[in-house]
Amino acid sequence: MGSRITVAAALLGMTCLLSACTGETNARSGAETAGTGTASTQPSSEAQAPAASDCPVGDWQVTTITGKSGAQVNGVPVVATSGGGFTLALGSSGTWTLTGNNAPVTLTAAGRSVTAVVDGTAEGQYTKSGDTYLFRQQRATGKVTLKQPVAGVSSWPMQDVGPALAPSGTATLTCGPGTLRIASESVVLDLNASGAPTQSTPTTGTVTLTESGQSKTIPCDGRTVAINGSANKYTFTGECAAVNVNGARNEIRIATATEISVNGSFNKVTWSAGEPKTSNTGQGNTISQG
Repeated sequence: MGSRITVAAALLGMTCLLSACTGETNARSGAETAGTGTASTQPSSEAQAPAASDCPVGDWQVTTITGKSGAQVNGVPVVATSGGGFTLALGSSGTWTLTGNNAPVTLTAAGRSVTAVVDGTAEGQYTKSGDTYLFRQQRATGKVTLKQPVAGVSSWPMQDVGPALAPSGTATLTCGPGTLRIASESVVLDLNASGAPTQSTPTTGTVTLTESGQSKTIPCDGRTVAINGSANKYTFTGECAAVNVNGARNEIRIATATEISVNGSFNKVTWSAGEPKTSNTGQGNTISQG
């Protein structure tokens, strides 16, 4: 009886020992597999969405649009020549959204200049590959209303005009303090970061404003003012030497000025006192005392 118990105990001990060894081997093998598996299964791609810390990620105000290749709308080549008041959101996941809320733009269509208003959005994706980016449009909603009909049509779908307004194809991005420039195959955009300080730089008595979609009161202090942005509401206090309005759809109130020159489109300019010399070389502008 005693010998049978001893043999059974010995067999049980050997079984436990073998089990422990096997478990240790399996555990070590699993750890080695996990260590090597992570490296071997990591996906690789030359084109990746930009990291959140990269320059372009954020919300931007479009100050100027300069078209290049443009778009084809009902067989008509369309290129944007100027515009502002748009916003461009660049997401960290590689998505972009261009939004125009009554945003003015000047287009070249069928060989002539046409002013228009954009109410809509265009969306797409962008990826980084080396030192360049690749933009492509995926969808768009809304419309572009033409001030002068083209081929008998007074509006175009945003889906068709989007490629003339938004970046497309290969692009280079240049970042600065609160600024971004996107030079793509279809269009070049100059942008300011949303919420960035007013881009006013007094230089030898001149204040240059390049932002869009802002509402501000600015003292002139005897300086010359150049307004290059669009869809702004500015009030200038004090005496201005000269006010030059080059953008579109701005509402400008001036206390007094020596000279007022309006070169853009659909701007409304009023002054309160004095008899300034005025000139209006743009389209749809009004200059009056009030």
